[in-house]
Amino acid sequence: MIQVAIIGAGFIGPAHLEALRRLGDVEVVALCDSRLEAAQRKARALNIAHAYDSVEALLAHPGLQVVHNCTPNHLHAQINRQILAAGLHIFSEKPLCMTAGEARELVALAARAGVVHGVSFVYRQFAMVQQAAAMIRHGEVGRIFAAHGSYLQDWMLLETDYNWRVDSAQGGASRTVADIGLPLVRYRAVYDPVGGLSR
Repeated sequence: MIQVAIIGAGFIGPAHLEALRRLGDVEVVALCDSRLEAAQRKARALNIAHAYDSVEALLAHPGLQVVHNCTPNHLHAQINRQILAAGLHIFSEKPLCMTAGEARELVALAARAGVVHGVSFVYRQFAMVQQAAAMIRHGEVGRIFAAHGSYLQDWMLLETDYNWRVDSAQGGASRTVADIGLPLVRYRAVYDPVGGLSR
């Protein structure tokens, strides 16, 4: 069994847990969140044996092999550095980090550590995107000159709702464009390569 831990017990962490458990040869052994009480409560609810409120303590968990970083965007780079420094395999939520410089640094760290590493760009696997890709590949829609899309979620339905994703200091200056839009635009199975983007 591959021993995996998840850092981040919020919105997306449980989705990673569900996917990991479906693999069959993976055991999620620990969960980390910024508050121990929250981590313990969520670990109990999700049937995870160990809970931590410190990334350092989690990374020292005996037998741990892989870590999924499911934290808010602005925390990704630092936590990813810590995981790589510990020599553990890593799967990071998107975006990998907040700047191109951080990305280059993390890729170099991963190469030096010799670990398997990846970023969770799951939208390109959605059925609607796969269908669009198949239609385009088979010439069913003609040549594409432009594309327009919308992605609606109900987590910001009311004007009084708040989420860290809408704070550029935490979600990043590009927010949803880099999080959801850019990976789809650059998805070569659907579209011809994009030569450039402007602000």
